[in-house]
Amino acid sequence: MTITSERLQILRNQLKNASAIFKPLFYRINRPDEHTSFTKLLETPGIVVVDYILEQITEFVKLKSPQRRFSTDELKLETEIFIGKTDLNEYGVWVYYPWSNRLVHILDKEEFIEVRTSRNQYKITREERDTLATKKIGVIGLSVGQSVSVTLAMERICGELRLADFDILELTNMNRIRTGVHNLGLLKVYSVAREISEIDPYINVICFPEGLHENNLNEFFTKGGNLDLLVEESDGFDIKILSRFKARELKIPVIMEASDRCMVDIERFDLEPDRNILHGIVKHLDVETLKTLKTNEEKIPYMLDILGLSSTSPRLRASMLEMQQTISTWPQLGSAVTMGGGITADVSRRMLLNHFTDSGRYYVDIDQLIGNKESKDSTRVLTGPRTNSSELSLDEMKALAAAVKGESGSDINEKDLEKILEAGIAAPSYGNKQPWKFLFADKKLFLFKNSRLSFSDAGWQNQLVSIGACMENIILKAEELEYVVNCNLEASTLGKELLAVLSFKKNETKKTNSVGLSAFIFERKTNRKPGNGKRISPEILTDLSSFTKQIQGSALSFINDDEKINELAKIAGAIERIRLLNPQMNADYFKNEIRWPSSGKIIMEGIDTRTLEMPASMETAFEMISDPKVAALLNQWDKGGAFEKQVQQTISSSSVIGLVSMPSDSLIHIINGGRLAEKIWLCATKNSLAFQPICLPLSFFKLLGENKKYGTLSDKNLSEVKALKAHFSLIFNKLSTNEAVFLFRLSEADKPQGHSLRKPLKEVYFKS
Repeated sequence: MTITSERLQILRNQLKNASAIFKPLFYRINRPDEHTSFTKLLETPGIVVVDYILEQITEFVKLKSPQRRFSTDELKLETEIFIGKTDLNEYGVWVYYPWSNRLVHILDKEEFIEVRTSRNQYKITREERDTLATKKIGVIGLSVGQSVSVTLAMERICGELRLADFDILELTNMNRIRTGVHNLGLLKVYSVAREISEIDPYINVICFPEGLHENNLNEFFTKGGNLDLLVEESDGFDIKILSRFKARELKIPVIMEASDRCMVDIERFDLEPDRNILHGIVKHLDVETLKTLKTNEEKIPYMLDILGLSSTSPRLRASMLEMQQTISTWPQLGSAVTMGGGITADVSRRMLLNHFTDSGRYYVDIDQLIGNKESKDSTRVLTGPRTNSSELSLDEMKALAAAVKGESGSDINEKDLEKILEAGIAAPSYGNKQPWKFLFADKKLFLFKNSRLSFSDAGWQNQLVSIGACMENIILKAEELEYVVNCNLEASTLGKELLAVLSFKKNETKKTNSVGLSAFIFERKTNRKPGNGKRISPEILTDLSSFTKQIQGSALSFINDDEKINELAKIAGAIERIRLLNPQMNADYFKNEIRWPSSGKIIMEGIDTRTLEMPASMETAFEMISDPKVAALLNQWDKGGAFEKQVQQTISSSSVIGLVSMPSDSLIHIINGGRLAEKIWLCATKNSLAFQPICLPLSFFKLLGENKKYGTLSDKNLSEVKALKAHFSLIFNKLSTNEAVFLFRLSEADKPQGHSLRKPLKEVYFKS
C-alpha cells in the first residue's frame, strides 16, 4: 500500500506519543537504583501486577532433573533449596509493559529461555537454539509477516527481529492478523513488536515504522550487523525487487510466503550470489514503473507475474476478477496466513541451521492434500453442438459440386481468379474462423462452408454473414478486374456445406457499381479501440445507408443517441459476461476461437489476444477467466462484472451503433446481409472510421430459439437473455418487421495495434 499524506500524519503522531512505545522496561530490584525506580512504578494508578515467579522457578527446578519424578512435597522442597535465602521479590526480573500498564515478574534471560524453549527439545537441540539466538531476521510487510514474526518469536528462531511496515491496523485486517480491537489505528510494527515482547521480552525487536524505502534500506539490512535472513511479505512491488537486489548484494537469503496455496519462495543468495532475482521471472519488471502502481487493479498483473498466474488457486483468480467491482483488495484468510506463518518459520529455522540449502518455489496446497476425490465426470461439460469437427475433404467437395447441373461456366484466367480469391479470403469472419473453402471445377467456382456450429453462433448466423462478406469481396474484386459475376445461391439447397456457385465473364461494357470499395478490401480491419465520442457526419451515414438499395429487402438502422448507445452497451456487456461464465461457451471460446501468442508462432486462425485492445489488467483478467474453474466460481457467485464493464466502456465510446436487418433469417437473407455488412465496413474504412462488429448479442438472441435443443443456457441466463432481447427490440424498432443480422459500432479512434491473419490461399482453394 502506498503511504499517503494522511497515513504519514498518523505515523508522525504515533512517533510523538505513547503509541510509539513497543519496548518493555526491565527492573532487577536487587540493584539499588532500579529498586528505587521500581518502587515509584508501583505507585502508577491502575497498574496490574502479575507475579508467578515461584511457579516459573519450580518449572526450572523440575527441568534441571528430567530423570526424576518429584512428588509435590519433594518438588516444593527442591524449589526452596534452589531459592535459598534470596528474597523471592528480587529473584529474576520485573518487566513493565507501558502500553498495557502491566508489571510481570519473570525469570532472568538464561533461565527464562531454558524454560520457555524446553518443549522444543529435541526438535530443536540446545546447540541449535543457541545458534539461532545469534541470528538476525528482517521482516518486510506485517499482514502475512505478522504471523511469521510471531511464530519466529514463539520458536525463538532468532535473537533479533527487524520489522518494517508503515501501515496501520484497520478492522479489515483482523480477518487474518491476530490482534485485538483495542489496537485499531496502531501501526502494525508496534502491534507486532508488543506481541513479541509479551511472548519473549529478551528478543531484540527493532521497528521501522516508515516501512522500507531506498533511504533506510541499508540501515535495515546492516545496522548492528547484517541480517541472516530476509522474510519478504511486502505489498509494494518496487520494494519486493529492491530488497532482493540488496539481499543478493549482501549474500542474504530471502524467503517469501504467499498465503494462496501456501506458496513458499526461497532464494539462497548466501549460497548462490549470482542467482537471478525471483528465479528470473521478473527480468522484464522495471523498478521505476513498479513505484508508480497505486491501485490494486494496476498491481494485479505484476503480482500474478511474481506469483505465477497458472500456479494460483482458482478462488484467488476468481476473487481478483472482482477487484474494484465487488471487493477492494485481494482476499487473504486467517487460516492460510496462520498456516503460512508456521511453514515459513519452519523453513526459516532449517535455512538458518543449513539443514535446508535449496532455492525454489514450493506449495503446501491443503485443497489438494486434503480434498474430495473427484469422480471421472466431475468436470464434464454438458453436450451440445459440435465444434471444429473434421474439415470438408476434397472428395466431399467434388461430390457436392458434381451434383450441380445447368450452371454456366467461367471465362477467367488463373491469375485473375487467384486475385479474386485473395480478396475473398481477406473478408472478416466470426472468430477469424475463415469458414470457407473453394473448388474450381467445370469452369465454375464452388463456395463451401467449412465450419461447424459453435455454442455462441446459433444457426451458423455469424459464419453465414462471414460467407456473405467473402462473396461481396469476390464480386467487388471481379468487377475491378472487369468481370461480370453470376452468383447462384440456390445451390445451397443441395447441401448444408455447398452455399454458392459463381462464374465469371469478361465485362465488355466495363461498367462497375463497386464505387471503388475494392481498393479498401485489404485495408479493412476490426478496430476495438475506444472511440473519441465525436459525431459522424450525416453525409457519411447517408453514404453508408445507400448500399441497402443494392441488396434487396435489406435495411440499415443507426443509433447515435448517447443514452441509447449506453443502453446497448449494457446489453452487450451482460451478454459478454454470460458467455464467459457459461461452461460450454467458455470452453468453446478459449479452445476454438482465442489464440494466445507465443514466441515465434504465427497465428493464422482464431483471434490473437493482442488484437483485443485490452489494458494490461484486463489482459490478465482475460487469461484468468479462461480457466473453467475460475469461470465456474464466478458463475456460482453471480459475479463477473469486470468483463461486463470493459465491454460497456468500449461500446459506450461509440459515435454510432448500426444494425443490418433482413426480411427473414433464411440462409439467403443472412448471406446477403453479410454482403451488405461488408459494403458498409469497406465504406467506413474509406472514410477513416473505426469499425467493430458486435456479434454476440444477436447470436444469443438467436440461441433463444435453440436452447431447448442444446440446453446451453441456464434458466436464469435464459430469462436474462429474453429480457435483453426485448430491450434491444425496443431500441431498434425496425425489428418489428425484420430479422437482425449484423450489429456494429462506428467511431473515430486510434489505429488498431494489429489485425487477424488469414490462411494462405493454397489451404482453402482447390482445383479439379
